[in-house]
Amino acid sequence: MIFSRQRLHGSAVVTGAGSGLGRAIALELAAAGWRLALVDLPVESGSRLTEVLAAVQACGGSGLIAAFDVRDVKSWQNLHDRLRAEWPLLEMLVNCAGVGATGEVGSLPIEQWRRVIDTNLIGTALGCEVFLPWLRLHPLRSHVINIASISGVVGLPSLAAYSASKAGVIALSESIAAECNRRCPGVTVVCPGFFQSGLLETWHFSAAIQTREARRRMQSTRWSSQSIAKRVLRCANSNRRYVVLGLRARWLWRLKRLAPQFTTALIRTIYRRLSDG
Repeated sequence: MIFSRQRLHGSAVVTGAGSGLGRAIALELAAAGWRLALVDLPVESGSRLTEVLAAVQACGGSGLIAAFDVRDVKSWQNLHDRLRAEWPLLEMLVNCAGVGATGEVGSLPIEQWRRVIDTNLIGTALGCEVFLPWLRLHPLRSHVINIASISGVVGLPSLAAYSASKAGVIALSESIAAECNRRCPGVTVVCPGFFQSGLLETWHFSAAIQTREARRRMQSTRWSSQSIAKRVLRCANSNRRYVVLGLRARWLWRLKRLAPQFTTALIRTIYRRLSDG
């Protein structure tokens, strides 16, 4: 079992490791003795990475810091070359880095579209493009975890850019799974609803009501980054393809498949009520 606490020599790359879910996943792996490459932005999250590395070491893991923007292919390649020289194997890639923006189509600035798509989708694709050949060489088992969102399954009003980027992550994950021989690497794509994280710190809001609603949902959820991380790693260990987390997210997941037009109408009604309120 990849995540057994008796296995002390797993190696993983974790993006978005400076805060939120990426940090939580890193610490869960560290508690199992994993060796980690912690990736996050050099400016905003550089000091956070130092703190996370100290926490990783305190948990019994080990690691190194790789401060770069996941949109930068050269930095991805430099990390790959460094790890190939220092690590014998790579067991896991966790693509957790992400940003968001809220605004209806026709009003969201183009630069926000590019920031969201390039970080969430292209950043994830670059990580997979660079590290998949190495993961496929593993003699036993390796795994890719890509963090998407329930917004990638059900397109939500004012979240078109975010939903499109996460839908792309889901499709990317499915394509990788179909390409892999002997299921190596295994692929898990995670589609959570709202949970407590630092995502809103880098979120672009186009209207005050969007800010209030996002904060309300963030504060009201019972799901924490830690609880999400534990569930994600358990599901990846059993090689589950889709992990949909949160009661509302699971209902949307089911309803979209059973009654897609009704789902859209329901979401439209709720959105208009919020906008009018």
